[in-house]
Amino acid sequence: MKKRYAAGLALALVGILSGCGQTKTQPADNTISITPVEQATTEKQSGAVVEYHFSGNNTEANGITFNSYTWDGNAWQNMDKPIGAYGMGLNSGTGKIIFRHDADTINAAYDIEMTFPSGGASTQYGDSSELSKLPTDNLTVAVAGQKKPIDDLAVDVEIPLVVRVFNTDGATHTVDINAFIEPDSSEELKNCIYADAITATFVYDDSIPK
Repeated sequence: MKKRYAAGLALALVGILSGCGQTKTQPADNTISITPVEQATTEKQSGAVVEYHFSGNNTEANGITFNSYTWDGNAWQNMDKPIGAYGMGLNSGTGKIIFRHDADTINAAYDIEMTFPSGGASTQYGDSSELSKLPTDNLTVAVAGQKKPIDDLAVDVEIPLVVRVFNTDGATHTVDINAFIEPDSSEELKNCIYADAITATFVYDDSIPK
């Protein structure tokens, strides 16, 4: 597995988000807008849902890839199992990304449900083999997604869309999406028994017919 260093990602995100808070009349061309629809919350119960809407701003991007990470106590480890969807026609409307899991199982992986802007849908099923090994007594999970829309996400830039931390102390915990970008500053990561994250990257694949 490859080690993912947060520094490079943080620098990339600075470029994306530096315009947040400024009034914009039109996002830059060849970018993507992504907006959180339903924010995940800290829950002792499972079944949390995180939803995003996305669309292209005259972008050449025609696909999206998702990467899964786990926390090893010191750094986020890329599980090297990317999944993707292509031929999406991002400029033709609004698409949806929904992270959903079995409502009866707190330590379940997220399935990723997608509706494409150009029509059609896809579901990518998560792997719960590692999560199923967690002790279930007093198991709690805290979930975080992006809090604000990003109107000018660049092609080929990876961003975290969901972060979860698990504990067995029975207490209520919270986590911030920035735990992926700046893990050294996250007390939740330092004290949890397990954590995972899913990132997204909008990409251009020139082998897909226009």
